[in-house]
Amino acid sequence: MLRSPQALVRETPRVRITRRGRPDDEDLLVLLGWGNRPEHEHVAWLLTRLVDAGYHVHAVTLPTNGWNFEAQYCDPIATYARDHGFEVVLSHSTGGLVAEFLGDYRHVFLSPWWGIATDGWLDRVVTDVFCRLPTARRLYDPGFDPDAIGDLKSPAEAAAGPEGISAAFLSMIRDAQARLGTFDRDDVVFYTPEDRIVDPGSIEARAPP
Repeated sequence: MLRSPQALVRETPRVRITRRGRPDDEDLLVLLGWGNRPEHEHVAWLLTRLVDAGYHVHAVTLPTNGWNFEAQYCDPIATYARDHGFEVVLSHSTGGLVAEFLGDYRHVFLSPWWGIATDGWLDRVVTDVFCRLPTARRLYDPGFDPDAIGDLKSPAEAAAGPEGISAAFLSMIRDAQARLGTFDRDDVVFYTPEDRIVDPGSIEARAPP
């Protein structure tokens, strides 16, 4: 689905970091998923549980339409992480992809976006062609089924989500997924095989049982 004219404006991707909890507690870096923000009800619930568990939470809101994976995602987060001496990184979805490029940390992944599921050869061809378009404008709405996201996501938050995706963003994501290294067996992954947002097959192929 083509987007509205407002979606054609070029954006400046920025990483945003918010902190919750007591500064004298153990620091924990949390990389949120695509379009997720700390003020969202379900995200706030998770961050509150982490604070209650004794963590000083540093929650990273990722850009939703970047085109340079290292410069716009990995480098600013890696610099911040080094400055704060984190030992553990908790990440979700797109955050789980970025987390793999940060360095030697103990990782806990929640439904990491390590692959893009395609439904048949036509879907793969369309995706390949779309990724070659030389634009960072949000031209495509993936049209996520609300049931696939889950009933804990309020309709208001879903309606206020990102205005689609660009060819540059999707191409960047696919390139990063192709460059993933060997899974660290000290890390942990939580996911559901029925996930319809991230590709569970890529998780199962990469992480040992």
